[in-house]
Amino acid sequence: MNHHSNPSLPVVLTIGGFDPSSGAGITADLKTFSAHNCYGVAAITALTIQNTQGTTACQGVDPSLLKRSIETLLADERIKAIKVGMLWNKAAASVVREILEATSTLPAVLDPVIRATSGLELLDAEGLEFLKAHLLARVRLVTPNLDEAALLTGLKVENVESMKAAARKLVEMGAKAAVVTGGHLDKAVDVLFDGTEFETFVGDRIKPDNTHGTGCTFASAIAANLALGRPLHDAVVLSKAYVTEAIRKAYAVGPGRLPLNHLYRMQQNPRGTDHADVGPEPVH
Repeated sequence: MNHHSNPSLPVVLTIGGFDPSSGAGITADLKTFSAHNCYGVAAITALTIQNTQGTTACQGVDPSLLKRSIETLLADERIKAIKVGMLWNKAAASVVREILEATSTLPAVLDPVIRATSGLELLDAEGLEFLKAHLLARVRLVTPNLDEAALLTGLKVENVESMKAAARKLVEMGAKAAVVTGGHLDKAVDVLFDGTEFETFVGDRIKPDNTHGTGCTFASAIAANLALGRPLHDAVVLSKAYVTEAIRKAYAVGPGRLPLNHLYRMQQNPRGTDHADVGPEPVH
């Protein structure tokens, strides 16, 4: 039994792929959780071979091992939120459905990773159909980028109006809320639809090559903010501000696409003083 009297940090579980370059996947998630004063734990769905120049291969983890890993972490009974990222195949997605059903009171954020920037498929066709049919309805929020939103909805998604249409379609498909991210547009626009209202968040494009892992980081930041008890809207605003600054503070770790600087707050606040980002201006 643990008798420590120190207050504990909220624990956030990430379920996703392992990026050995630490720009995306569970390593990015864990850094993001730490940056938000949360404690991260992780279950790996797949191992990738990649660096800043691209992803070249992937190997899935045995689904029975994945399930045991997650159930063992949940047995500690301290987890306050779940972030789901790369699933790789239907077998892993089936495990995640079971987990989400068993933890339905916890807020969960789904980042529907489908394809690497290099073109490598990171979710097979059966897995994609399973995700649409069974996972969308079991999370608090889904956070696709333009390409992912198009693959999920079958719509052409290339501007703000079509982003709104895709977000609405995702909710019609079962999602409680959706954020479609438009970091590749001329302006970094994100569209939130909570099932009732739309809200558009506009920011400047900063260092467009420093974007390896932005989707993972955005979703994990939202999960951390939800674990801290913040409302969904506030979690999205704060997470967009965090990602924007992490892109701004990115630095070269290789010759390819640079990862975000997830821990920039620790560098500018070395004594651990609190730092509150000012969120982007919402446009209704």
